[in-house]
Amino acid sequence: MKELIEDIEHYLRFYQRSYSAQLRLNGVLREIVWPEEGQKITKNTGVPVVKSFNKILPQRSAELESYYQEIKNCTKCALHTGRKNFVFGYGNPNADLLFVGEAPGREEDEQGMPFVGPAGRLLDRMLSAIGLKREDVYIANILKCRPPNNRDPLPDEVAQCEPYLQRQIELIQPKIIVALGRIAGQSLLKTSDSLSKLRQSVQMYQNIPLLITYHPAALLRNPRWKEQSWQDLKKLKNMLKSV
Repeated sequence: MKELIEDIEHYLRFYQRSYSAQLRLNGVLREIVWPEEGQKITKNTGVPVVKSFNKILPQRSAELESYYQEIKNCTKCALHTGRKNFVFGYGNPNADLLFVGEAPGREEDEQGMPFVGPAGRLLDRMLSAIGLKREDVYIANILKCRPPNNRDPLPDEVAQCEPYLQRQIELIQPKIIVALGRIAGQSLLKTSDSLSKLRQSVQMYQNIPLLITYHPAALLRNPRWKEQSWQDLKKLKNMLKSV
């Protein structure tokens, strides 16, 4: 029962962030409050009770859901001892475009979702700049658990966790993959090449075109890179036209 409650709360947090819905839990899962379609919600407006969870859960294919249930309690590496949440990934299960980061950070570990907080908000703006929304794509990380103090993933951690990402790719079948940041690109391609070199050409990962660009967190630290990031986004937009 505890795991069920944690999963449902995990989904509620996702839906509230993704769709700006007003959700309220009364007691422990006794009822879920949800606005009717088209109803304008104000501070003093009550909202009706919805008895079913189906209306509020984000879309995830049966295969992805089954796979999440299979691996969410993973203990293959030492990172599981310090995690608060196993950060599986989320988005459109039939997305043509898959974004891959290196690992969850503090906020991701807290909320159980990849790319939340300032970096996630910037990623949303980057998507909007090329006519996409978060629900149009799928977002995941190579590692599903947060490394201590947000350090870089260790090779053995990548070796243990990367097969999970590979299976997600098999289930989603994206047409294009975008690696966000140098560490993600190096980990996927098993190279030590610099980000500037990795950005020069489209690579391949699991026989899928792989574009490597800046991590949103890096752009927040160094805004001067945003122009180069914009060039990568325009390249991505052109790639999407051909899939």
